[in-house]
Formats: sequence, C-alpha cells, structure tokens
Amino acid sequence: MNNDLNNNRPSNEPLLNGGTTVASDEPTRNEELVKEHKDTKEAQEKLEKDFSLPTSLEDYLMLSKNFYAGFWTRFVAYVIDMIVIYAISSLLNTISFGLLNKVLDFPILGEESLSYVIVMFTYFIALTYFFSQTLGKMIMKIKVETNKGEKLSFADVVYRELVGRLLTIFLAYLPYLAVVFTNKKKGLHDYIADTVVVKEDFSSIRRQMNERLENMKQEG
Repeated sequence: MNNDLNNNRPSNEPLLNGGTTVASDEPTRNEELVKEHKDTKEAQEKLEKDFSLPTSLEDYLMLSKNFYAGFWTRFVAYVIDMIVIYAISSLLNTISFGLLNKVLDFPILGEESLSYVIVMFTYFIALTYFFSQTLGKMIMKIKVETNKGEKLSFADVVYRELVGRLLTIFLAYLPYLAVVFTNKKKGLHDYIADTVVVKEDFSSIRRQMNERLENMKQEG
C-alpha cells in the first residue's frame, strides 16, 4: 500500500525543475530588458545629437553665420585689453622706479615706452596661448581657436599675436576692417595664423560640425 501511495504521489521534481528554470530565466530576461533600454537610450541620444549637426554644406554655412565674433564685439574686447595693458605697464613703471618707462623708437611701433611694449606682447601671447582668451575676450565671451576648432599651438599664437599684430599696426590698423567684410569675420592676423574668433557658446557645436563635415567628405 505504501508503494501505491508513493506511486500516486505527484512528483515535485518537474515543478522544482520548472521553478528553477523560471527563476534562472527571470534574471536573464531582466538583463535583456536593461540592455534593450540602454541601447534604445543611446540610439535616441545619438539621434538627437545628429539632428543638431548639419547634413549638408549649405546647412553648415547657414548655421555658421552665428558662430563668429563681430567687429564691435572684438573692438570692445580690444579696448578692455588696452586699458589692462596700460594699467599693468604703469604699475611696472612704478615698481621699477621708472627704469622701464624709457621711451624708445621701435620699428613699426614708433616711440613707445619699454614697459608698454613688454607688457603688450607678453599679455597677448601668454593669455591667448594658455587660455585662448585675453581678459577682454573673457568679458565679451569670445575666444580664439584654429580654423578647425582646435586650441592654438605656440607657433600659431606667435604668428597671430606677434607677426600678425605688427603687420596690422604697420598698416595703420586697417586690416582690422576685414572683420566686417569676411564670412568668418577674420582680420589679417587671423589669416596669417589660420585662426578665427568665435563666441564661447558656439565653440563646441562648431567643432562637432567640422568633424561631421570631415566625415561627410571622407564618405563622399
């Protein structure tokens, strides 16, 4: 009789096996759902990013009109820089007891104090190299970068802030007017160093757009 009862007893092994199978399937299913959600989210972010970038050269040219700092913005930044430069040079004259206040006849620059010339070129070269901005540009929220959207090398800075600036001064500052008439609002010193002055808010998207255009050219 015990044998009959044992034979009629429902076996728990399939249930246990089934339960075990279900239990093992649930984590796997959850992992798949998490992975699917993650892939969908990444695809959506990529799609949103792509929508912010141009799909053609015409789109790029249309959007890029807002990227570059105009003449008056750069002019105000320059005025601020000159005020700072004169203030620092005056301080140097005081500290040096007038030793750096000697007025010399410099080529191209004409008669200028030694302190002014030292401060001017050190100021423009150092701040542009380390920060891509002078104090005036920081206040006006603009910055200098290469035409490709990269940080300037030291050679780029020297070409722009020394060679380009001297040529501009030699030509009575007239090359600055090129900013008004050129598409990327570039002055002579920008053309010499292959640089542009852009609005800070557009610097990142401009770099992304340049990368996208390069990829489009390679694919095409």
